Amino acid sequence: MITQPIDSLTKQILNRYNKQPVGWSILRDFKGNVLIIGPRDGYMLKIVTINPQEYTGVGAKIENPNDIRSLIKGAPLYGYRPLPKTQAKELLNSFNHTEKQNSLILKILKRKPVPAWELERKKPSLILSGPILAHPDLSTISKSQKELDLKLTNEAQKLFKQKYPNRAEMYR
Repeated sequence: MITQPIDSLTKQILNRYNKQPVGWSILRDFKGNVLIIGPRDGYMLKIVTINPQEYTGVGAKIENPNDIRSLIKGAPLYGYRPLPKTQAKELLNSFNHTEKQNSLILKILKRKPVPAWELERKKPSLILSGPILAHPDLSTISKSQKELDLKLTNEAQKLFKQKYPNRAEMYR
């Protein structure tokens, strides 16, 4: 399995999403793992946070993510969903009314996601992005995920040490 720096891999993933925005799911855990499942393939990313606005890391393509796909069957699909001004206002005003807000979000999530370039062109007043599903530890999903997690952790640490040698020394 070939690992790539996260900078180039996320661009590839976005290009794939833009070509086919329906059929995506994203899971993350609190250990820096992000699992992105597309209509045909998937990606596992290992993120090393530098500060709240900056990160580095590596990722790898998962050729056959069907076992993972079955784990999230029935969950709303990830995507960008632009909201018209009236619906954006309605959503923003619903924060004190949980039932109304949940109903509105479910209604929005049933709409087909759109490619990112469409958002740039139309410039909607509000965009609902997501959902991103949380998992306690994505490496526990399967034996192959555990092995991939170990490989990506090592590669991410190498990249971190290469890009930020002074910071890496602080964490020895």
